Amino acid sequence: MQALNYTRLNSISNSVSPYRGSLNRFPIGNRRHNNKYFLVGDENGERVFNVVYGQHWKSVQLTKQEHDELVKQGAPRLHAYQDSDGKWDYYKYDVKPNILGVVRPDNTFEFTCGNYGQGDRGILSDYSHGYFCTDSRRGGMTWWGRVDSNGKRCMMPIHHGMRVDCETMKPTKPITIIGKKVDRKVGKTLLAQYQDFYKTTEVMTKAMDYEVFVRTTVEVVKEYFGEDVSQTAWHWQTCKQKADAIVDSAPLDAAILYIMGWDIGSMRWNLRRFMDTQYGRYSAHEDTPHDMFLNLKRRLNKEIYKANSQVFKSVEYSSGEVYPPSEWGYTIIVDGVEVKQYD
Repeated sequence: MQALNYTRLNSISNSVSPYRGSLNRFPIGNRRHNNKYFLVGDENGERVFNVVYGQHWKSVQLTKQEHDELVKQGAPRLHAYQDSDGKWDYYKYDVKPNILGVVRPDNTFEFTCGNYGQGDRGILSDYSHGYFCTDSRRGGMTWWGRVDSNGKRCMMPIHHGMRVDCETMKPTKPITIIGKKVDRKVGKTLLAQYQDFYKTTEVMTKAMDYEVFVRTTVEVVKEYFGEDVSQTAWHWQTCKQKADAIVDSAPLDAAILYIMGWDIGSMRWNLRRFMDTQYGRYSAHEDTPHDMFLNLKRRLNKEIYKANSQVFKSVEYSSGEVYPPSEWGYTIIVDGVEVKQYD
C-alpha cells in the first residue's frame, strides 16, 4: 500500500486544497478522479485517513408515517413499492462513502470494508506493489507481491480487520494458515467399498454412445421417480440417497442417479429436451458417458472425503508463504483466534 503511506497522505492534506464544499476531503492522486479520495478524521486524538473509492447505497425501511414526513421535508431517494397483494413498503436509500480502509500514524493500513468487489480490488492493486484478487480455492481474497530477484513471490490471505505496513505489506500480527491434505492411505481404505462400483460402471459407460445412455437414463429415472420426468432430479439429495442404496446391486442405475442428482454433463436439461419433442435434440455440447463417469467419480470421492474428517491431515503455512489451491478450504489464525477471510 505504498501509495497510501501516512507521510504522503499527510503531506497532501497539508499542501493541497480540499474538494469544494468540504474541509477534510482530499484527492489521493489526480484531482479530477474525484471518486478516489481520502477523508481526514480523528481517532483517539490521532489524525487518521479514511481511504474512499466511490460510494455505496443502503436501503432503510420506513413506516408510512416516516415516509410521508420525509416527503414533506423534501428528502431525496424515497421509494414506495406495492406488492401483488396490495401491501405498500416504504424505503429510503442512504448514500455513504465506500471506505476501503484506514491509514494510521504508525503507517499501517487497516482493511475495514464489508466486502471488496472487483473495482475495489483493482484500486487497492493500483495503490500496492502487488495485486489483490479473489481465489476461491485459497479461501477468498488474497494479495500477491511482485516476483523478487530470486524469482520468488509472497502472498497473503486478507481477513476482516487486518492491518498491514503500508511500505512492506507485512501484517502487524503474524498469520498462520492451516490447510488440509488427504491422507492417501486412509482415503484408499474409505474408497475401497466403491472399487467394484467404479470398475463396473466405467466399463459400461465406455461401451455406450450418448443416445443409448440418454435412453437408459430415461428408463432409470422413470423406474425410480415415475412418469413425470420433467420434475425429476431437481432434488439432488433424494437422488443421492436412492443411488447410495443400490451402488452394489445396480451400479449403472446408481451412477445415473448420481449424475442426475449433481447435474453432471447438464443431464437434467438434456433429459428434458430429449423427452420434449418440441425442442428436438438435446444440447450439442454434451459430454460422453465416460466423461460423465469420470466427473462423477471425482465428485463422489470428494463427498466421501468431506463426510470423513479422519481422512485429512493438517498442513500449516506462515505469513507470506505461497500455499497451494485446495478444494478443502483454509483456516486463518491470528493470535490463536480464527478470523474471517474476505470472500
